[in-house]
Amino acid sequence: MPPVIQFSDVVKVYPLRAGDVVALSHISFEVEHGEFISIMGPSGSGKSTLLNLMGCLDTPTYGDIFISGIGVRAMSDVELTNLRRDRIGFIFQYFNLFPLLNIVENVSFPQMLKSQQQVDEKRAVEVLRAVQLDEHLYTHTPLELSGGQQQRVAIARALINDPDILLCDEPTGNLDSKTGASIMELMIDLHRKGSTIIVVTHDPNIAEYTDRTIRIVDGRIAE
Repeated sequence: MPPVIQFSDVVKVYPLRAGDVVALSHISFEVEHGEFISIMGPSGSGKSTLLNLMGCLDTPTYGDIFISGIGVRAMSDVELTNLRRDRIGFIFQYFNLFPLLNIVENVSFPQMLKSQQQVDEKRAVEVLRAVQLDEHLYTHTPLELSGGQQQRVAIARALINDPDILLCDEPTGNLDSKTGASIMELMIDLHRKGSTIIVVTHDPNIAEYTDRTIRIVDGRIAE
């Protein structure tokens, strides 16, 4: 089985009038199925660029990236969209839920994008139970929930299509420390059940929950 993520000598350059900016320089690493990894680095180190590349929101200037053995650099925009939809679950700091949809509808939305047909609400309820959200909240809208509850909904939405990867961008950054700890305990539980989880964070306390940390400094992996 190939690694769930593989970077091979990846370089990302942003051309600017004042001169090219090298955001990532010769990055190589692998993430195996079932790993729980944090990515850390100071502001401007290249974490956001790395996140965008892992999430197939951008492509490398040089080098190769493989998601579950599939090379992404030569993919069309449609192929990249389908790869993101089918193999990557995104969890964001600010939740990014639809305020006019109820909780089950929010969780079901990626399923609708995948099938282009009526969604299976039983599957939405299944993943909401998995993230331990109280059932009486399922008909509420996001604005009627606390921050921690909204993040549980966002995690359930990321799980709905059974992705190969859960990619988390500062998932506790908008939560108080107690709520953040409960979210990370949920991540640990998902990891124990076999999920591959990558957390991008600036917080060393969050990184301590993970099994391995990749540190980025000045666009390179720090040894």
